[in-house]
Amino acid sequence: MPVEEMGHRALPQPPDVDNRVVLAVVGGFLLFVTAAIAGVLLFLNAQVPGAFLPRVERRFPAPELQTSPQADLARFEAAQQARLSGYAWVDRDHNQASIPIDQAMQLVAGRGPQAYDAIGDHDAQPPPADGGKP
Repeated sequence: MPVEEMGHRALPQPPDVDNRVVLAVVGGFLLFVTAAIAGVLLFLNAQVPGAFLPRVERRFPAPELQTSPQADLARFEAAQQARLSGYAWVDRDHNQASIPIDQAMQLVAGRGPQAYDAIGDHDAQPPPADGGKP
């Protein structure tokens, strides 16, 4: 486009915009933002006095890790094996004892189809089909 044609086109912004008004509005906005930030900082300083002080770093204690996990696992497994393969009282007042797991499995398997019935129920007679009514 030749330069001669640009001369009689309309300018994108009319020249009657007052720059002082634009600067006053922008300056007022910046003053408002500055006053708001200062007010918030003063409020925080009054309500939370230590808000702007550097934080003191607290050190957590070191974790208590196992020094020899293989030995701990071996001790744990030995204790479990001893518990599963030995005799002990569970409740002496009610005459309940624990027996070795192998022996317990043989006793349960030896009961046959009634293996999972309650311990004292296999001797009792089943109730009659009519509910015991004459």
